[in-house]
Amino acid sequence: MFAWPTNVRLLRSLTQASQQQTVLVEQVVIRQNRRIPESTMKIWIGTREGDPYNPVQLDRDVRALYAQGHFEDVKVFAEEGSRGGKIITFEVKERPLLLEIKYEGLKSVQQSTVLEEFRKRSVGLSKESQYDAVKAKRAAAVIKELLANEGRPEAKVDPVVEQISATAVGLTFRIEEGPRFRVADIEFEGNKVLSSSHLRKHMKLVKEVGLLTTFSSKDIYHKEKLEADLDRLRVLVYSDEGYLKARFGEPRVEEVGEVGSWIPFFGHKGRGLKIVIPVDEGRQYRAGQVKVEDNTEFTADEIKSVVGLKSGDLVKGYSVVQKGLENLKKLYGARGYIQFNSGFLPDFHDDPNDLAKGTVDITFTMEEGKQYTLRRLEFIGNTFTRDNVMRREVLMNEGERYNDQLWDLSILRLNQLGYFDQIKKEDATVNTNEREGQVDLTLKVQEKGRQQISFTGGVSGVGGSYIGLDYSTNNLLGYGETLSLSIATGNLQKIINVGFTEPYVKGRPISVGFNVFYQNYQFFGQGFASFTAGSGIQDFSGQSLFTQKTVGASVNASAPLSYFAKRFRMGRFIRIGTSYSFRTTDILDPEVNTDGDPNNNILVTFRQSGVTQSTLTPSISYNTLNASLDPTKGKSLTLGLSMSGGPLGGKVNTIEPTVEFKMFRPLFAGRENTARLDPQKTRTLGFRALFATISSFGTPFQSNSLSFIGGTPLFARFFLGGEETIRGYSIRGISPTAPVVSTVTTQNVVAQDSAGNALKVVPPKQAHSGTVAPSVINLFTVTDQIDPRAPIFPAFIGGDTELLFNIEYRIPIIGPVSFAPFFDIGSVFNLYSLADQLETSEFLPNQPLGAPILNPRGEIATPREIKRATPPESTGGLPPGFTQAIIFGDRQTARQAQLSRTIAGVFDNYRYSMGGEIRVQVPVLNVPFRLIFALNPNAKTDNPFFFEQKHAIRFSVGRTF
Repeated sequence: MFAWPTNVRLLRSLTQASQQQTVLVEQVVIRQNRRIPESTMKIWIGTREGDPYNPVQLDRDVRALYAQGHFEDVKVFAEEGSRGGKIITFEVKERPLLLEIKYEGLKSVQQSTVLEEFRKRSVGLSKESQYDAVKAKRAAAVIKELLANEGRPEAKVDPVVEQISATAVGLTFRIEEGPRFRVADIEFEGNKVLSSSHLRKHMKLVKEVGLLTTFSSKDIYHKEKLEADLDRLRVLVYSDEGYLKARFGEPRVEEVGEVGSWIPFFGHKGRGLKIVIPVDEGRQYRAGQVKVEDNTEFTADEIKSVVGLKSGDLVKGYSVVQKGLENLKKLYGARGYIQFNSGFLPDFHDDPNDLAKGTVDITFTMEEGKQYTLRRLEFIGNTFTRDNVMRREVLMNEGERYNDQLWDLSILRLNQLGYFDQIKKEDATVNTNEREGQVDLTLKVQEKGRQQISFTGGVSGVGGSYIGLDYSTNNLLGYGETLSLSIATGNLQKIINVGFTEPYVKGRPISVGFNVFYQNYQFFGQGFASFTAGSGIQDFSGQSLFTQKTVGASVNASAPLSYFAKRFRMGRFIRIGTSYSFRTTDILDPEVNTDGDPNNNILVTFRQSGVTQSTLTPSISYNTLNASLDPTKGKSLTLGLSMSGGPLGGKVNTIEPTVEFKMFRPLFAGRENTARLDPQKTRTLGFRALFATISSFGTPFQSNSLSFIGGTPLFARFFLGGEETIRGYSIRGISPTAPVVSTVTTQNVVAQDSAGNALKVVPPKQAHSGTVAPSVINLFTVTDQIDPRAPIFPAFIGGDTELLFNIEYRIPIIGPVSFAPFFDIGSVFNLYSLADQLETSEFLPNQPLGAPILNPRGEIATPREIKRATPPESTGGLPPGFTQAIIFGDRQTARQAQLSRTIAGVFDNYRYSMGGEIRVQVPVLNVPFRLIFALNPNAKTDNPFFFEQKHAIRFSVGRTF
């Protein structure tokens, strides 16, 4: 009998197989296996009973058992059998099962973070798996690196194995985190050209301790991150200043004592480090000879112009040379050279007259490769969207020369459709046939939900309390059609809007659509928005409210500019369009004005019928946003000019120009996320600027109400507030106001006694029972007298101009959850002066005007006269000769909106709001649920007519921009 060692060395005695007689294997025996069945192990080995005995095969069997990963040790024994053959025995020691993992002393890093890092690095260590000492050591190294990232480079991590049973063990990582080191000071020595502060400013991963750096943990010392920062300085800073041979020496790290402060959350304390970095700046180089080699597609002069470097120029290693090489790749890629590469070969020469200067001869080498033609284009993952819908957005056709720039633009256009999750260039599989010079492209996409649903609602002076639902579905039938439905209902308004858009008409990139809408608004007689929430509008029933009904429709069409100007390269991003709408508006009297009882009539009438408005709106837009929803990069500019009336007909003559600009860009997103631009991973800064103004021309529409201001409809004027404009304020809650003064005019004034008998008007000297003095009649006969019973109140009239600016920073947190700090500021104001508007009612006959007490002379009695004439024995009633009179007359009410006194300057009505919102993206609805926390520093809280608050918490569904 002999033993087979663990290192799989065969005994030399077994190699003597030159016997003339063949020896067979009598039996194969497996020993000391506990969890793995013998039958399974025999499948893994090649030695079988009855096979010829072969030591080489036994060697392969041992290796095969080790390869399964289940055994710590494998031994093989060969014994003489009773029948002259060999009995082969495999003796194994199984690796134990890992039942538990503990982390003793781990405080600076969450266990969930450790497990996630294990998963990312494929450590392969987890509960219920087989214990592997190599994996345990690898896991300890990962934990130590995580602690080093937290500023604890002296941490010790020891994996300790504890036996639980014969087949199971527990693993405990005993951790001594050690002190936390923070960078107190970073100094550079030897630098003369660039200051230490300039170099520190360009460091991104390691910074000196401070308020912000403590919060971002960038003041934690980490050797690898420091090396990455120094590489950054060498390539992006020194090289870009012409110092192509700048070098950094080995940093010296010195302890300087405790750093940090007592400030909660920000004032983390730790042991401070001083880092001293030697610098050898070298010479500053200018270009000598600039040559190009191995170029055939472009001339040397064309290549030099793309690089932007000529003899005598300062050699900027990154912004010129490196960017120039990237531009060359784009240039060749546009000609179909997919495998193009270029090189940069410098030949340095020192300037003997100036030790700080030098020249470098540069040779650009071209590896052009082969020019490719697009043979086949396929899409994978578009289960609903038709292929032709996607192909029409691709700017290359099969059989044409491949163009990398057009492919990038095609991916951008596909993302702008909004049908798919973010498409990246890496999602395309490129298969090249170098022999034929052909390339196949297979683009993998992931369709997202076609439905978009958002909810609106709130309280405003115009709409009262209301709730709305906006629903739209793009790609309705798989051909890109869009169907939209908008419904809003409340105590004062009802709105319905239905629209449909066909993006391509007969295979041409011409979009055509239509909208049909119905609007029903109710308002009180003082005019729209004269009462805000909580100020009294609830005191008026629906029978006392005027109703404005609007019915209309619109059609629109647009097309890319490149359809008309094919040679204009920017035309791919520019779209021109026009829309036409026609609406009819009727304003109906409230029910109390038509019930036959003149005593409860609303005195000021707003009755209008057949107010028609015909509007034409040409527009032009420029759009490079990389997605229709939640873009992370690009710009958008839209210009529009709406004109109503004039040659278009209708009774409303207005003109309204609009400008809107949006921009998005990654910010502090990291190099990887900046390159991939995933909206759920990329930190994105976005802002919007909006300007619009409206004015009337020609003969303004004459209306006996505030439904028109200066000839422009109130609902066409501008209001701010709400989740889509300034988030901390109510919808349409920000507006210029004008004071409204009520006056009274009376005529045909008469007097009656309490029995209803008419009193005759006679002078006081001729007075007798049943008469009234002329002074009483004159007192109640007035013209435009301010009505003391009607208070002066402000009317929210909207502005003819609006300015709005929004900025937000979207920070993904985890999965669909993100946080967005924001700042909104805007103003609605009047650029054009307004004249006062007067609203008058008709004279209502026989209205009660007052009930004075008359003395015996027929004049109004004073309280003193009544007291002196009352006898002591009187038990009540009027004194003898005194009469209770009731005054009647025709009464006309007028309200003057003093628009000339409107406080409507750009700085008089601006509001701003700041705060943050938590967003949860809902995949099915394609919209985020938003919880908005807003601070409104300049909210008007001391005016009961302005429903504004210093703080606001709102829930909303949708996007601001």
